[in-house]
Amino acid sequence: MSEEHILRYTDLAALIQMAKARDWPTRRIVREMSSGLVYADALNLARKAAPLLDITVSEFMRLRKNE
Repeated sequence: MSEEHILRYTDLAALIQMAKARDWPTRRIVREMSSGLVYADALNLARKAAPLLDITVSEFMRLRKNE
């Protein structure tokens, strides 16, 4: 299983901790976590993950796009 697909099977806090331990930038963590999600699902994920990443929900949603 590749690193990118581990997130589907791992506790959210553990996933973020693991990604940070691998020196992944926040942008990559957000994009990997939200890849393939429709907007509503990404927003639900953002509400849970943003505080763990120390960013706002709106920042999470901005980072998931190519801005």
